[in-house]
Amino acid sequence: MDNKDDKRTQLIRAMLAQPGGADAAERHLLPWRSLALHLSPLIGENGFSALYGRTGRLLAAQHGWLTTGPSSQPLDALFRTLLEDLARAEPAQAAQANEALLATFARLLTELIGEGLTTKLIDTAWNGVQAPNNAGEQK
Repeated sequence: MDNKDDKRTQLIRAMLAQPGGADAAERHLLPWRSLALHLSPLIGENGFSALYGRTGRLLAAQHGWLTTGPSSQPLDALFRTLLEDLARAEPAQAAQANEALLATFARLLTELIGEGLTTKLIDTAWNGVQAPNNAGEQK
């Protein structure tokens, strides 16, 4: 793992460690909602969903209990499915899978737009911001 991966990993772990009043499964969605809020204007909801779909397919062997839906699903459906999957899993298993999903998503995004922009977008999306619950419902 190089320094760039370390920076992304630190950002992901810091976001996941943020306290919140919601239940554990809903807290897992906070980074996703915030990412969607910041990335959707740039790559569109379909682009976000496609990137998330690819992420899920890459991790399907490791976390077979995660639902891999169509790459073109609306964000609210994507987040609802992820919430249901994480809520059914053991807490440690859900946390591990969510971290792996976020890390893979960030790596794929880096391959598309570059390290600097990815890190800046993730940092902006997560820097002390609690995402609103309806971020996945934007049209």
